[in-house]
Amino acid sequence: MIIKERINTEELLKFLQELLAIESVARRDQEKPFGTGVAQALDYTLSLCQRMGFHTKNADGLYGYAEIGEGAEIIGCLGHLDVVPAGDGWHYPPYAGTIDGGRLYGRGTIDDKGPTLIALFAAHDVAQAYERAGKPMPRRIRFIFGQTEESGPWDDMAAYVAHEEPVRFGFTPDADFPAIYCEKGILRLHLTMPLTDSGILDAKGGTVVNMVPDACTVTTAAGTYQAAGKCAHGSTPWRGENAIDRAMEQLPAESGPFAAAYRALFGSDVYGKKLGIAMTSPDSGPLSMNVGLLRVEDGLIRLSVDIRHPETAAADHIAETVRRAVEPYGFTLAPIHPEKSVYQDKNGPVMQSLLAAYRQETGDLSAPLAIGGGTYAKAMENIIAFGSVFPGEESREHQADEYIALDNIERLRRIYAQAFQNLLAL
Repeated sequence: MIIKERINTEELLKFLQELLAIESVARRDQEKPFGTGVAQALDYTLSLCQRMGFHTKNADGLYGYAEIGEGAEIIGCLGHLDVVPAGDGWHYPPYAGTIDGGRLYGRGTIDDKGPTLIALFAAHDVAQAYERAGKPMPRRIRFIFGQTEESGPWDDMAAYVAHEEPVRFGFTPDADFPAIYCEKGILRLHLTMPLTDSGILDAKGGTVVNMVPDACTVTTAAGTYQAAGKCAHGSTPWRGENAIDRAMEQLPAESGPFAAAYRALFGSDVYGKKLGIAMTSPDSGPLSMNVGLLRVEDGLIRLSVDIRHPETAAADHIAETVRRAVEPYGFTLAPIHPEKSVYQDKNGPVMQSLLAAYRQETGDLSAPLAIGGGTYAKAMENIIAFGSVFPGEESREHQADEYIALDNIERLRRIYAQAFQNLLAL
């Protein structure tokens, strides 16, 4: 049965809770392209979209989309159904969608299942309004559902761009309000050192490179050392407490080359000063650095570092500076695969249409922002990161007890509905 009537908040919450219950951490070692969890989340979402009257496509699990409306041009809404691992420290089950104290808790509530689903219902509202008025929608609204946003590389978005119609313009509901005009470039570096004579017997820290690790265990000939930290998003490492840093601080001074190199090059430095890559720009601010993963694999000790650099900097120059800094300590730097920065026109029609929708609902006339986070605005042209976190409100993305405030759900729905209406009118 196709859902014709407006979906109320209670029903929206039920659908969101069902989606949150799916542990959709992307994995590439399973029968599905990005793992069974994200495949299940995609199947669930596309099935819901079909019930709402959207036309859907699942491209053999590589990507999926749902669209509604008519017209030659496409307004894109890019959300992602994958999530980062839950990590430790939760007071609520991370995959249960628990409601308590005016909040809905669960991994993905704010990053990015919640905002994506809310925007989906907003588009449904807009389509119904056109139908009631007896008018065709002048453009199609297409939701493109990502599955590897958190872990990368973005093979799903690359496959979509290669095989599907381009979007004319649109947004991703995966950042902050009022809107984002600038995103730093992202450079993820993987450094290795032979385990033999490193002074390390075994090591494990972190779960994904774009999270501040909350646990680390390192074993040397002198014993095993464990450290706890505090998760935070990799783009804001100063908000967390890095467990790899803490573990390395525990090791005795004579623990060998790896520990000495780590302390000299990385320890307790989130701005790249020790590597000689500290820099800043007037728009996006200082470069940031997060040591996110530590592993022993195939006779090597492997360190993965997430760098968010100003839009004015060249990724290959940063990588070369790092290579020159680390090679004397015995590290080898793997080939780099950078993600470009984003710089949008603050006064352009798409930006102004989105800002108008936000300002109509909130009365807030704040200017667009620059961020260190990376969104799907990097994946396609003319995509702007738009919400869903309101100014001054806590965001627990990539942290324990991630939540969305229940009072914000209909508020977001109205903003996104007005945004679609404004973009349809351009």
